[in-house]
Amino acid sequence: MKYTFLIPATFLLLILSAFTTVDPQPITIFTIGDSTMADYNTQNGYQGRGWAQMLPCFLTEANVKIENHASSGRSTLSFINEGRWDKVLSRLKKGDYVFIQFGHNDEKTTKELHTVPGGSFDENLRKFIRETRAKGAYPVLFNSIVRRNYPPSGYVGERKDRYETEGDILVDTHGEYVVAPRRVAKEMNVPFVDMTRLTHDLVTQLGPEESTKLYMWIPAGVYDAHPDGKIDNTHLNIYGGKVVAEIAVREVVKVVPALVPFVRYHDPDVYVADYKDNKTCAVCYTFDDGLKEHYTLVFPEMEKVGFKGTFYVCGKIIEEKEAQQGKPRMTWKQMKEMSDNGHEIGNHSWSHPNLKNLSTEEVRTEIGKNDSIILANIGKKPLSFCYPGNSFNEEIICMASEGRVGTRTRQFGIGGEKSGSTVESLDKWIKDLLISGEWSIGMLHGMTYGYDAFSDSEILWEHFRRVKKQEDKIWVDTFEKVSAYTKARNNVQLDVAKYESNIQITPRLALDSRLFTEPLTMVVKKNSNHTKIIVHQNGKELKVKEKNNYLIFDFNPFGDTIDIKIH
Repeated sequence: MKYTFLIPATFLLLILSAFTTVDPQPITIFTIGDSTMADYNTQNGYQGRGWAQMLPCFLTEANVKIENHASSGRSTLSFINEGRWDKVLSRLKKGDYVFIQFGHNDEKTTKELHTVPGGSFDENLRKFIRETRAKGAYPVLFNSIVRRNYPPSGYVGERKDRYETEGDILVDTHGEYVVAPRRVAKEMNVPFVDMTRLTHDLVTQLGPEESTKLYMWIPAGVYDAHPDGKIDNTHLNIYGGKVVAEIAVREVVKVVPALVPFVRYHDPDVYVADYKDNKTCAVCYTFDDGLKEHYTLVFPEMEKVGFKGTFYVCGKIIEEKEAQQGKPRMTWKQMKEMSDNGHEIGNHSWSHPNLKNLSTEEVRTEIGKNDSIILANIGKKPLSFCYPGNSFNEEIICMASEGRVGTRTRQFGIGGEKSGSTVESLDKWIKDLLISGEWSIGMLHGMTYGYDAFSDSEILWEHFRRVKKQEDKIWVDTFEKVSAYTKARNNVQLDVAKYESNIQITPRLALDSRLFTEPLTMVVKKNSNHTKIIVHQNGKELKVKEKNNYLIFDFNPFGDTIDIKIH
């Protein structure tokens, strides 16, 4: 007998699209607006995420690229006058989408920001719509998310971030600025998402106390930049950004059904973990340039703590003594030993040139020649790539990504002279990752010599030991493995059917199964009635672990339907 439960309309559309849509073409969604859509003040030591930053959590990465051009403090007027809209227009192509949400800063009185609803505010929105359509792209209008504003009963006066005593009724702060986008959308026949209503309902449902968890309420003693804490009822934190992004996506596909095939449905009780074993964050340690001490010093220390690293090498620098610049390098035999022990030997190009100064054919040669020599000596083709000098453009990324699970386009510098790493600074790096729940890639070079060599290698070894003590929350692995996991996670779609005595989950993943061989971790919320569950996929029983009131198990995202029997 089936349970009775409601299936969201977006999920029904998603099921239908599985039968009616084949290989949807990749698109780009450009987002323009203010800091309620974009990152907010992360450089000041605390983490804010606009909802547009979190859209990749709910859309398939292989099909949808998010270009978030929203920026803190911008109104429609300043976004145009600063040339930000011209930059979006220059990149916009036929079939793309532009998500437009302004209002928070248009209502400010400064001449650089202020616009008038029914006048200049509306006309700026019309400009975005007209010029988007002229490019063959599709505009979608949103009004502002609500501020968390609970004044005391009977309060008359200006809005405050902190009231001595809060009331229990959420009071609007935007006025006509949330009406104007709806009016312009109707006038110009543009899809419209009422984010004000959606977030008003969300915050009201949560109530004054619980709704603080969505916004930038910083507890005392968490961030160095705000030791006494901070109250911000306008900007979303990471959790809030994710919650609001999900309700935005659910509403968008109602007014733009063409986006349905790209949605990754989320069930709060059954979902793919962000990281292996449902850990909080992930860290990769990548070592560039093939220095000999990566084998003699780093390899033994990583083995002691059970970490696996990624070592990016250039074939010419290994092969030719004059290219080594007097710095001892690893041998292929040493690297083969490291690879056999689970470490990754990655491609750093053949000769370490600035790839942007080369022709397309020369770039392909640099990449392909290094692939070949690593394969010949290590026995494995590199599945990740690291750009020499961290220099790349879109064309180079496209070439380097062929036949790989990922390339290193971002990194956190760790070392001595340049990075100035200390045990304390590395502690802060990890602390911030545990708060944000993100994946960071450490970039290292020399230990005792070479670029950015440590003042004392013990700084890194002590850091390893401290991270090891937190391995129940931190996933440390090679760039290849974490990159493969996160890309598969960002593309897998789940069809979930719940019955009285079992749950059936059918994964769908449109990636190359020959490259993406990492299993994913499924998370199932444990019910108080569950005494035992047995999970099968492809005729095999899967090992189930219990962690923090959730049941977790690894599964093959390319495999058959997962059957969970509940006892």
